[in-house]
Amino acid sequence: MRTVIAILSLFLLFNLTYAQENPEKPDPFQTALAEVGLTKEKLTFDYGDMSNYGGDKFALPLFYTLHSAPFKVELYTRLFRDDLIQTCRSARALTSFSSRRLNEGIRRGLISSPLDRVKPLLESETPLHDAIVDFEAFYTIPMDQTRRKELKEKAAQVPLELQKMAAFIIFTAIDSSRYHYQAFKEVNEEFDLHEMRDIFVDFIASETDEGNFKMEPFLEEVEFKYLYTPAQDLAMALDFAADSISRMTFNQEFEFEWQTSAGKVLINDNRKHEYSGEDACMLIIDVGGNDVYRNAAANIDYRNWLSILIDVEGNDTYEADEETVGSFGAGIFGYGFLLDLAGDDTYSAENITQGAGICGVGMLLDYGGKDSYDAYICGQGSGVFGQGILSDIHGDDRYHMFQLGQGFGFTKGIGLLVDSTGNDEYIANDSIIDFPASQSREHNSNLCQGVGFGKRADFVDGHSWAGGIGMLVDGSGADFYSAGLFAQGCAYWYSIGVLSDVSGDDIYDGVWYVQGSGAHFGLGVLLESGGNDRYTAEMNMAQGAGHDFTLGMLIEESGNDIYNAPNLSLGGGNANGFGIFWDKSGDDGYYVTAATTLGRSNVASRGSLRDHNMCLGLFLDTGGNDTYPEEYDFARNNRLWTQPGKNTEQPLPEVELGVGYDTE
Repeated sequence: MRTVIAILSLFLLFNLTYAQENPEKPDPFQTALAEVGLTKEKLTFDYGDMSNYGGDKFALPLFYTLHSAPFKVELYTRLFRDDLIQTCRSARALTSFSSRRLNEGIRRGLISSPLDRVKPLLESETPLHDAIVDFEAFYTIPMDQTRRKELKEKAAQVPLELQKMAAFIIFTAIDSSRYHYQAFKEVNEEFDLHEMRDIFVDFIASETDEGNFKMEPFLEEVEFKYLYTPAQDLAMALDFAADSISRMTFNQEFEFEWQTSAGKVLINDNRKHEYSGEDACMLIIDVGGNDVYRNAAANIDYRNWLSILIDVEGNDTYEADEETVGSFGAGIFGYGFLLDLAGDDTYSAENITQGAGICGVGMLLDYGGKDSYDAYICGQGSGVFGQGILSDIHGDDRYHMFQLGQGFGFTKGIGLLVDSTGNDEYIANDSIIDFPASQSREHNSNLCQGVGFGKRADFVDGHSWAGGIGMLVDGSGADFYSAGLFAQGCAYWYSIGVLSDVSGDDIYDGVWYVQGSGAHFGLGVLLESGGNDRYTAEMNMAQGAGHDFTLGMLIEESGNDIYNAPNLSLGGGNANGFGIFWDKSGDDGYYVTAATTLGRSNVASRGSLRDHNMCLGLFLDTGGNDTYPEEYDFARNNRLWTQPGKNTEQPLPEVELGVGYDTE
């Protein structure tokens, strides 16, 4: 009941933000919209008309919920952001959040814990032995007495309490495996899963269309609710095990290694260890030392459907070479979890890494330290037909990669990057041009930092795939965001892209389709809540801009901010898109030399159905002493203005709607 009341309160606050704080003054949104003959209720897309241009069966309900109601976007974004920051330590909460956003809602443990059956099994004096024996009996033939004796002797070297935590995870895996089997039961009869795995990996790494015709029917047969059920059970077990292990002290030396049918189990003491990565590992627990991991926490083949790594403390190095596909929290048709509980760590890998899910769940949780993350493609919170999650709790961190990451969601996928505290750097490389964008070959198409993306095929074979959800959430600190094209709260083709930063003096640098923007039926949002921030975009579509039935929004809540803006920005709508910009307070500076900006729209073409579909550019600044360009003499403090479309010879006054409002 308390939760319901809180949500209703936030909803009312959202709808009446300005009016409640200043009851003698009207809602600035209503005032601005009324100037162009609109109300909040009328500000929506016509999906019947939109269907003439696109559509897709994989579109998520959440997309239509928000795309159809611009005034819900801030509320949802804020609730999602706050939820993620509050629960960023919990693997279970993160994967539960993700499954619900994908319309595959599962909330394991809501009524009773599915792990209750497991806990009594830990009362044995030989829990690790018992768990592995049961695991092998479940998957293959039972162990003979000789092997069981050998296992019991080796397991006895491991402290009993640590044995229990390892056994807890293994017993949970036994129970969870039946759901994983059910997820792919239907496709097993029609597809070779080894072949399909290669097709999905090639699709991401090389952008090839070969095999695409198999992917669509494959996705239709996967039972995603069953796929995400084990993820939550395993995540619950990991939350409990990580918390318990972090409280333990280890004074004895021990090393345990055992080969199971699904990969090795390795449990080691607090000396420095090096892990080669040559063999598949189902479970690694290392309780201390400055360790080196050369690939781990990735299910490297279908039989090795689960791979878990828990490192308790130490300044660790995680590295994988360019030939390695899947590492450090990568779930490809299965589950990869990496939990690093303490230390200044270095993560370096190439493809599908550091929280990447491909028809599976990949998660990396780093609880503390000054960390460095480096990847090439598909990582740092990248969900492609699955869940990819990276959550860093504390520390000044650096994230660097080229493409498809830092909160990237493709079809039927969600990618989350959550960083709770610290002065962080998010770099999507735009210096080495490995992925030249079609809009500008001098810059990379990064698809990073809160980007949703889909496969547009209306000009190929018509088999388009709606995009997923990409979210980057940063809690506090002075942060730096840098990217080329498609970044920083951007969306393309029936997808959602969100970047939200709570506090700190932040810098946003980008080129095109950045900072709350998007193209072709997308929803791109940047919500910045505090600090004196600086935004720079070099070319087009930025800072609250929407192209082709896209809703692009930038909402800045407080601080003295600077906007270096290009064309189609600061409330710019193009080709029946909606661009909404709102700076709520502070002394701000707007520096722009372009046409479609500061509340202006442009349909562009003439003589088609587009002439009858709304295009909106809306600019709001509701506080502070602001600076506007001299040449834009209509835009000033305490002024309401409208702008016509660019085509003055063939005007569309009832369709091309542009309005700006600066008020106290």
